Amino acid sequence: MSISGFYITVRGIKIYCETNGGPGDDTIICLHTAGRENRQYHEVMELLQDKYRMIAFDMPAHGKSWPLPGNNVVNNYVDYGKWVWDVIAELKVENPVIIGCSMGGNIVYHMAIEYPVKGIVSMQGADYTPTVNENILELLNHPYVSCQHSHLEFSECLIGKKTTQERRDFILWGVMCEIGKTKQGDLTQYNGFDVREKMCEITCPVMVIHGLDDKIATGEMAEATIARITNSKTVLYRPIEDYGHFIAVENPEAVAAYLDEFMRAIQ
Repeated sequence: MSISGFYITVRGIKIYCETNGGPGDDTIICLHTAGRENRQYHEVMELLQDKYRMIAFDMPAHGKSWPLPGNNVVNNYVDYGKWVWDVIAELKVENPVIIGCSMGGNIVYHMAIEYPVKGIVSMQGADYTPTVNENILELLNHPYVSCQHSHLEFSECLIGKKTTQERRDFILWGVMCEIGKTKQGDLTQYNGFDVREKMCEITCPVMVIHGLDDKIATGEMAEATIARITNSKTVLYRPIEDYGHFIAVENPEAVAAYLDEFMRAIQ
């Protein structure tokens, strides 16, 4: 079985999706990291293709999806959440399990607070991430600055020490494919993400998968976030040593195993 791609139209915007065509009644929706696209989930989708239907899509202005009118981008998490839900509705998926990494790992908490989801899996996410310098945000879309080259070393420092060279290369290739305006919008919303006061409203099952070598979304941030999830009966924490910020790419075997554990736990 292979991964196949297709387009849907949401609010007049062409959105690119990929699926592993897996079986079952539940659908897992996958959200990529800031500036990147759905290829980050290929290995996880392939590992689970005999068990679960998974769909990963490119947000507007990412990957193969079209930008917003006027070549604009999404730059706040409330609008981001609306886009995610509208894509899910267009896909005709009910009671989705939503997983995400980094920016996507943040937004799943917002989705669990505001939308009727079956469960969420947060990877390298937190409920509060004011971690990006404002000067860096301004320079991400500056005519004299290469977003791709300026972020290579930064992204590399977030990769875990046990990540293979092949996977490291793929992560860095993703950096070189980024668009400055898109990355600026993503990190603006990442910097402004704060749902701490609403975390008590999450009642669906939650799993947190966290690579502990991450220097921007730390294990301490993940644990502080978990402590604020007080009204969910199922909260599972799976820290992974020696891997980092791009955990779904760095160690898809562990992510697939934990995701399988989560799906079986919530049936």
